[in-house]
Amino acid sequence: MCLTRLLYRAVRFRTAAARCNGMRLRLLLADGAAKQMLGLMHRERIGADEGMLFSFTRDDRWPIWMLNMRFSIDIVWLDRDFMVVGLERSAKPCASIIGCATYRPAQRARYVLELKAGGASRYGIRLNGRLRLKF
Repeated sequence: MCLTRLLYRAVRFRTAAARCNGMRLRLLLADGAAKQMLGLMHRERIGADEGMLFSFTRDDRWPIWMLNMRFSIDIVWLDRDFMVVGLERSAKPCASIIGCATYRPAQRARYVLELKAGGASRYGIRLNGRLRLKF
């Protein structure tokens, strides 16, 4: 069994109920290095009203890759004021390091929100828009 799968079984993500642009959203919080490294790896699926929020301590062009993912996601990079500074729709999973794409925004971000593919449209998220997240 690979190391990330073992780590995935050991790490517990905190959850938060949120509203995104007025719609209900259940978030897994990736608020530490191990959780951020794992992200949504090895999960079978994510619901239409679920997502993962990565919270970083500094602004950067945080890369996201799809290694060991089992489904496509929308990736939303947000600055500290929750302005959308990057958006990748339907990022595809990959099973091998070789040829596995890395996605990163053109601008620095403080947060990354991962949603089920199509989630950005469902929640009305667009580049340069402001995301209204309420916890």
